[in-house]
Amino acid sequence: MASNIRELPAIALSGVNKSYGRNESRVDALKAVNLEIAHGEFVALCGPSGSGKSTLLNILSGIDRPSSGTVMLFCKLLDALNEQQLSVIRGQHLGFIFQSFNLIPVLNALDNVRYPLLLNGRYQKKEARERALHYLNSVGLFHLANRKPGQLSGGQQQRVAIARALAHQPKLVVADEPTGNLDLATGGAILDLLIKINQETGTTFIISTHSAQLKERAGRIVEIRDGEVDEN
Repeated sequence: MASNIRELPAIALSGVNKSYGRNESRVDALKAVNLEIAHGEFVALCGPSGSGKSTLLNILSGIDRPSSGTVMLFCKLLDALNEQQLSVIRGQHLGFIFQSFNLIPVLNALDNVRYPLLLNGRYQKKEARERALHYLNSVGLFHLANRKPGQLSGGQQQRVAIARALAHQPKLVVADEPTGNLDLATGGAILDLLIKINQETGTTFIISTHSAQLKERAGRIVEIRDGEVDEN
């Protein structure tokens, strides 16, 4: 007999507003956003520059707080949590990928992936190293583990960043323009990798992008304009 119980979403935003400044200088970055994202979805968040994409990513990942409205992440009401509790959730359940890679230039690829695992506090040195090497291998960079970011191409640096985001096996990966600094072919290869990871692991992906290529291949598109969400 089929169950009628509906699985709770990974993320649920209800009536979320975000404003900066006051009076004449007030800017409404998000306006009454209602959005649900299911476990395992691959979502492209699209819209012009200044539309509110980065603000929305920051709100749903607990980096920033809404001016009003509620945010549920993995059945936890983020509004009710303090900064330390939010930090724990991000460290355990979220992975982040950035347009500018954000690698530490003095560390090699292995240590760029390993170091956050040690900071996380959940892994001893041996396990952190093994995990880092495993995920570098999964993105095709095992043979470059000892190279520093300056010795890697842009696509290779982004693969290191992806390995770093995945090494603690997060439930959700949030990516802000992950192919924005890459040429079309390299960006396509990175997109192939992200889709493969999503399909093989069931990790939820939310990706802010201007890429038509990514938009065409995403499982779902969420458009945002002037702080308002419009789903296709």
